[in-house]
Amino acid sequence: MEYRAKGRFELLSYLLLNGLVWVGVAGIAWNLLKPAGWLYRFIDLLINGQPASLYYAGVGALALLAGKAWLDSIDRRAVRYALSASCAFAGTLFILRLVLPL
Repeated sequence: MEYRAKGRFELLSYLLLNGLVWVGVAGIAWNLLKPAGWLYRFIDLLINGQPASLYYAGVGALALLAGKAWLDSIDRRAVRYALSASCAFAGTLFILRLVLPL
């Protein structure tokens, strides 16, 4: 079922949320893949032979799976809503981080 806006305020809030979600997705991808980003730091930890990083990655993956199972038990759409809210928050932070140094 697709959301259908009825008024200008609802349409603008829907567009703002979608815009922030996509900016958040782009910001997360940028911070993951940029030079000295999260992915490169993780690979560097693995190459330098620090086994604690593997434990942290394993615990993080198990926590994500447990959180998803818990949210699915609450509502089948809860994970989607949580990801939308997280990406919108990340989009807001990404925009603020780019704008505030000006």
